[in-house]
Amino acid sequence: MATIGNRFPECHRQEFTERNLTPGRILYLWCEFTTPPKDKYLVLACRGAPPLLFLINSRIHPFIASRPDLLNCQVELRASEYDFLSHDSFVDCSKVVYSFDEQAIKNQLLSDLRKIKGEINQTTKNEIVKAVRNSRTISLYRKQLIIDSLQESHTRESFQVASLSVKAFSSSVFPAPFVNL
Repeated sequence: MATIGNRFPECHRQEFTERNLTPGRILYLWCEFTTPPKDKYLVLACRGAPPLLFLINSRIHPFIASRPDLLNCQVELRASEYDFLSHDSFVDCSKVVYSFDEQAIKNQLLSDLRKIKGEINQTTKNEIVKAVRNSRTISLYRKQLIIDSLQESHTRESFQVASLSVKAFSSSVFPAPFVNL
């Protein structure tokens, strides 16, 4: 079934996909590594070769629940905060998924732009960073990549908001020919 997004020209879909492939983005991807293979929600933690992602699960597995160090790496996503979720779920920050290459992710997203679900909020981002810092199952190298990526995306968002505020203020105070931000 053709969606509205898929009716846009290929170049616009590629631009949209590239612009939305950012740390903290929630994606709905076909996962061959699950048993059985199926579509799963994932959080993009870091772009790179390979991209680093975390699985989102609808429940915490008993194995994880019985191990405090793994349980501390589960970050709750409340359905009330994420409209695409039908129930509360958990980001599993104890295990990094790195089995996708970036082009495979882009191909899935280009085939159906609805697979780009949203962005984690700042509170969730902070909780993920905390869980990653405390994780005993993620290498120091990957920890640093993930933390830097998630914090950089927050800094970039803050800068964009501040920049928009300055532009809005400037355009309301100065005539248009004088505003050059």
